[in-house]
Amino acid sequence: MSLFSVLNVATTGLTASQLGMDVAGQNITNADVDGYSRKRLNTTASYRSDGTYGQMGMGVDVINIQRMRSGFIDDEIRDQTQQVGYYTQIDQTYQNLQGIFNEPSTTGLQEYMDQFFASWQNLANNPADTSARTMVKTDGEILCTTFNNLSTQLSNARQAMNDQITQDANKVNQLTKDIYNLNSEIASVQSTGQNANDSLDKRDQDMTQLANLIDFTSQENSLGQVTISTGGSLIVSPAYQQNIETTTSTYKAADGSTITNIGLRFADSKINYMPSSGEIRGYIDSRDQAIPEYQAQLDTLANTLVSKVNAIHESGYDLNGVSGNDFFDPTSTGASDIKLSPSIESSVQNIAAAAGGQTIVAPPQNLVLTYGQQPEANLGHANVNQNSVIVTTAGGTTLTEGTDYQVDYQTGDIQLLDAGYNGTPLTVTYSYTAGSSQGTGDNTNALAIAQLQEQMTMNNDSLGNPTSTFDENYASMIGQMGEEANEAKSNLDSRTSLVTQYQNQQDAISGVSLDEEMANLVQLQHTYEASARVVTTAGTMLDSLIAMVIT
Repeated sequence: MSLFSVLNVATTGLTASQLGMDVAGQNITNADVDGYSRKRLNTTASYRSDGTYGQMGMGVDVINIQRMRSGFIDDEIRDQTQQVGYYTQIDQTYQNLQGIFNEPSTTGLQEYMDQFFASWQNLANNPADTSARTMVKTDGEILCTTFNNLSTQLSNARQAMNDQITQDANKVNQLTKDIYNLNSEIASVQSTGQNANDSLDKRDQDMTQLANLIDFTSQENSLGQVTISTGGSLIVSPAYQQNIETTTSTYKAADGSTITNIGLRFADSKINYMPSSGEIRGYIDSRDQAIPEYQAQLDTLANTLVSKVNAIHESGYDLNGVSGNDFFDPTSTGASDIKLSPSIESSVQNIAAAAGGQTIVAPPQNLVLTYGQQPEANLGHANVNQNSVIVTTAGGTTLTEGTDYQVDYQTGDIQLLDAGYNGTPLTVTYSYTAGSSQGTGDNTNALAIAQLQEQMTMNNDSLGNPTSTFDENYASMIGQMGEEANEAKSNLDSRTSLVTQYQNQQDAISGVSLDEEMANLVQLQHTYEASARVVTTAGTMLDSLIAMVIT
């Protein structure tokens, strides 16, 4: 081996050592950067064949700079990240639901139901007391408002999911565009036989973020480019990227409000898209299943309360001796619009605390009324039910109470007001209550409504018999919510734990150890210094040889 060969060997050592220090320095400066994978300089001994000595060493060759990472572990992390994204949102939804209902507390629905029935019990103690009646009305209004507010908060929480779905769809599109662009970068580098280490790191980060949003499968080709599919459609390939776009659908709820749903579809094919996991699926399931389930249970509780209270209240008598009035507005459709009836809103005198008889629908009567006579006809029953009289002409035209005729509901007298209907045959349909009020001191009806709280009113069995009280039904709903919240939290914790385990395994491979890198730097420093000493020694020898030749 000539001195020039020795210089060449030493020079390759200097070059490799310097490049190794560059790699170590890059590892050290990026040790705390998320998604960075440790790099390693791969080298091999350079040699040539010699006729006299066989293979002769020619220094060191740098093969490449390798990214230290396990693709298998990355796939496992992404699989579990899809579930983490899903259960994170489900867990958050149940936390929000528990915050909305806020049970047990002094401002929860249970507290106001207790106060409502307690006010009826208080009224039963003094049924003629105006302040007790006012308390019944006030507590009824508070209960209705509580139902209304809970329903509104549930509806708002449900509609908020639409905004989140839209935002996440935009994130998906941005990530798939980035992955598509990185595919091109990676291919341009790796087609030359080198490794696109930093581009691969960035793409792995993007794919993990994408896994948090949606489920997908991926495949990598020989140039390192990935093809990603979800829901049976391509969204990224080496030569293609497809966006996900939102769609809007609306429908009417039972209370007449408009419900808007945001859906997804593939932008190019227009095929509807439903991810099977990830954060977006969590939002969709929260919006379409979890929240509506509790809205429906709340509506059932409100509707049953309305029907049971009204059924007793209609049979009772108010302070005016009138029966047949509703306490709650019977036209309400659920928790969103439950309210007191107009008669109760107008006066607490109309609260029926006294017991009453049975409401009977009388057969229609054909009457001929003469304008101006007083009274013109009597329906034959005192205490005709309020607003129960309907007067129609022979031709089927319904007359207007207060304009065409008037009724004395306590006596059953009816009088024609409009001279235009003089002598015209009329049909009168009405209802009345059999029996009579036992006076303002009667508390039977108020007591019956107060006792509703302890009666089986809900959750009918297979035979149609109710199996739980209002309180038990509501407690069961809150208990179910707690169980489902615990299940979501447990699933989230287990999936998060798996991601952490896989990430720790990946960090053991790709993470930067500062102690190891410092040791490498010391070794590379010594290698560099030794190679430099070889260069110096070979140079001195060459100088001596040249001097001998000159002399």
